[in-house]
Amino acid sequence: MPKLNRQLVLGFLAGAVLVATLQSIAGQHTRQTETNPYREIPADVIAMIEAAEVPFMDQNADAIGEYLTEDFAWYQINAEGVKQAVKGRDATIALLSGFFGNSSWTESEVHRLGMLGNILVQVEVDTFMRDGAPTAMETLSVYEFREGKRWREWKFYPTAKTPL
Repeated sequence: MPKLNRQLVLGFLAGAVLVATLQSIAGQHTRQTETNPYREIPADVIAMIEAAEVPFMDQNADAIGEYLTEDFAWYQINAEGVKQAVKGRDATIALLSGFFGNSSWTESEVHRLGMLGNILVQVEVDTFMRDGAPTAMETLSVYEFREGKRWREWKFYPTAKTPL
């Protein structure tokens, strides 16, 4: 067998073995269950979350403060990396007061994905008016609670809607 053809055949065989091995490993470590406990959010937690959403939807920044810990922190994660948007209850109230007073935000749609311990994961679709037309912005939001209040918040902004 000529040298070039032999290298191609050996490369193809090595790739095939690697793919088969990876598929076997993935099959051993992937398990789907009929029920998913991570999608179930306790009723008392849902009540707490919904109570905190009321002042937000009413654009009442001062009332939001009672649902935040004193050392609340909010982070934004996008293509440029992680940025701390605000730290502290008072600073958050001030930020939201400015947002509500100058924003073109019109509504939010929330899709709760699940909960693990004190961490809630949800997708939020916020609608803003831009150039006279409604524009939706999607984020993956992760909230961490402490003593019944929001302690940390991370908002992930996707960079593209293309398949991985």
